[in-house]
Formats: sequence, C-alpha cells, structure tokens
Amino acid sequence: MLLDIREVNNQQELAEMFDQRWLVLRSPLGMERGSERDNYEDAAVHLVGMCDRKIIASARLRELSPELGSISYVAVLPEFQNQGIGTKLIEKLITKAQAKNLKTLRLKSRINAIKFYQKIGFSAQDNPFDFLGIPHIFMQLEI
Repeated sequence: MLLDIREVNNQQELAEMFDQRWLVLRSPLGMERGSERDNYEDAAVHLVGMCDRKIIASARLRELSPELGSISYVAVLPEFQNQGIGTKLIEKLITKAQAKNLKTLRLKSRINAIKFYQKIGFSAQDNPFDFLGIPHIFMQLEI
C-alpha cells in the first residue's frame, strides 16, 4: 500500500475529507451529515492520508493561542486502522505545529483511543467527561 500524507489542497478534496470524517466519526453515532465540521475549519490545517487517490485517513490542527494547538477529528477508515496510519498523521501534525512554534498540543480522546495517543507521547489530563454521548478525556503533549 502506497500512503501519501499531505495537506488538503482543493475544495473537492476538502469535501471528500468531510465525507470520510463523517463516515468514521459521526455516522456510527447516528449523527447527521454536517456534524463532522465546526466553525474553525477555515483557520485549520487539514491533513489527509491518501491511498490510490482515496482519502483513507484525516486529521486537523488548529492554533488556540500562539503557543497552544489543538488536534481534532482524527479519523482512519476501519479497514485501515492498526496499520500505523493514524500515528503517521499525528506525527506530521506535530511537525506542522513545531513549524508554527507551538509549544503544547491538546486533544479530546475517546476513552478507547487513550493508549494510541499515549504511545505517541500524549498524557491524560483531568477526568473523563461525556462528549457526543461517549466518554472522552483531554490529553496533552509538550513539543
């Protein structure tokens, strides 16, 4: 499998990325299309993992302050999970964050994804909380 991880570079790719994000993160929860995006999309860096011209993975980085970044909407199609693709996405987002001189990255992890983020170096912060009907926890990484 040839994997290309890069930034979204046109509106059609952005629309395909939103479809992929919805399919992985919102459809299994019975949520409507449109629930996979928020008001910060235009100010964010969107990465996609491409395989045979198909988006199989995606993630977003956004600046919250001059030193703090947020990673969100990390989504890998189920048939491509547990192959290191999500790790490569996060590592590339970390590199992008370092280029922006961010010092800390934070994210909301679903409880079942904590070990994935811990392997990359993130540590759990505070206590679990409910988001979209699923237990989540804030995680943080100093970069």
